[in-house]
Amino acid sequence: MADFLFVPYSSHGHVNPLLSVLRELVACGDRASVIVAPNFADAVEETGARVLRLPATSNVIVPERFDPVDECQRLFKTFADRRAIWALLRGELRHRLPDLVIYDPMIPRVFGIAAEHGVPTGLFSTTYAQNEHVIASTVGRHLGAKVGDLLRRPWARRLHPWAVETARDHRVVLINALPELQPAADTFGARVRFVGPLTGARAERGDDLPWTEIERRRVLLVSPGTVFTRGSGFFGPIVEAFGDSEWLVVIATGPTAPEALGPLPPNVIARRSVPQIALLEHADLFLTHAGMNSTLEALAAGVPMILVPRILDQRANARRVAELGAGIQLDAKQLNPELLRLIARKLTTDPAVRAAADALRARITAQNGPAVAAAALRASCRFDHAPG
Repeated sequence: MADFLFVPYSSHGHVNPLLSVLRELVACGDRASVIVAPNFADAVEETGARVLRLPATSNVIVPERFDPVDECQRLFKTFADRRAIWALLRGELRHRLPDLVIYDPMIPRVFGIAAEHGVPTGLFSTTYAQNEHVIASTVGRHLGAKVGDLLRRPWARRLHPWAVETARDHRVVLINALPELQPAADTFGARVRFVGPLTGARAERGDDLPWTEIERRRVLLVSPGTVFTRGSGFFGPIVEAFGDSEWLVVIATGPTAPEALGPLPPNVIARRSVPQIALLEHADLFLTHAGMNSTLEALAAGVPMILVPRILDQRANARRVAELGAGIQLDAKQLNPELLRLIARKLTTDPAVRAAADALRARITAQNGPAVAAAALRASCRFDHAPG
């Protein structure tokens, strides 16, 4: 029996992929403890893992427009939250030493704290990995290949904090992605394991959606994610494009209040959150921010995507899905009703899109991500000290 201590970043996109791995480990008799915020404690406990509860709830929201006051408040809270993580981790390691501490690259100080106690580490990243080749490719795309080539040296890892974390002396690095979605995938060694998708969440429906109608109509699912806010103006062209049409449109507005969208046509449903996995089982099209979890969930369901990213890793995901033929990438400024209708028609009628989506779905179906991740964790353990 192996003994693991996990330190995820307490937000939906970082905790949810971990849940299926925890279930797999516990079901096989391993011990798993998780340092997590109170609002995620119930979900972690349901896996059978032991919860080490942080003192404060974590709600990570990034506004659509930069506000200096909001940003300072967010950074102050982030620092306070991380200090609580470090204190709880040190307290736990004073009493027991697990076989492996696995942490999120968003919380880099965990590596040093584990090293202080002589405990080996693993990295669990919920998006693609970074190294000097990924950095060079990204910079080269914006500043030219010659500039990018200057960065293909190990020192360039220092330009991206996640590249620093990936390069550390870990027993294993788990990436919740397919190799097909990893930039410069062939430049990572065997220690880096692409175990995605970790989408083992149950497809629970909830009671406040018209499931009979969802099952018989063409469904467009719209979700900009749980972290990066989109205001009411983002949703306006979508409602105008598909309102009063043959489509049933289900919108997850996230931090934006559904009421902010104004009066909606009868075929448009807006909620702050929706059961995404259950809806993707019936969706014909998905308009998404291209976060890794949402992208993998859509690929697992074989649903083509309109990809409207906000930040760098989302843009990379969107670009790759488009290159693979399973979606079309847009900038938010390009959203207009006529273009959206045209793209929806192409993505739902083009045989090449259907073939690409089906091929990726088959690729995902063939891989049991949680089992692969759990096996990689066990293989990385060296039982060189007595269990705590």
